Amino acid sequence: MAEITHKKGDTLEWVISLTENAAAVDISDFSIRAQIRQTSTLIATLTTTITNASGGVFSLTATATNTASWTVGTHSCDIEFTDNSGDVFSTETFKLKLIDDITYD
Repeated sequence: MAEITHKKGDTLEWVISLTENAAAVDISDFSIRAQIRQTSTLIATLTTTITNASGGVFSLTATATNTASWTVGTHSCDIEFTDNSGDVFSTETFKLKLIDDITYD
């Protein structure tokens, strides 16, 4: 299981490309959502923006203000896709390790 480290209070922005067999998946008619949880407790729902639908590119973001309120520790996350026929599929669950920021006001 992959682990991503992020500092509390920093802007989170992940740019992701959805591919299948090394080819971009057209996500024009997809719904995409992602949540971060600590066990079953919801920590955050990330903002999803499709930036290049035919190229399968989208971003998941959270503001610095949002991440400042998150609890330090290791959390679980996945990305859920719903295609135009209503089929739902998710990525492998990965870990988000949120650590304290050193420089802050």
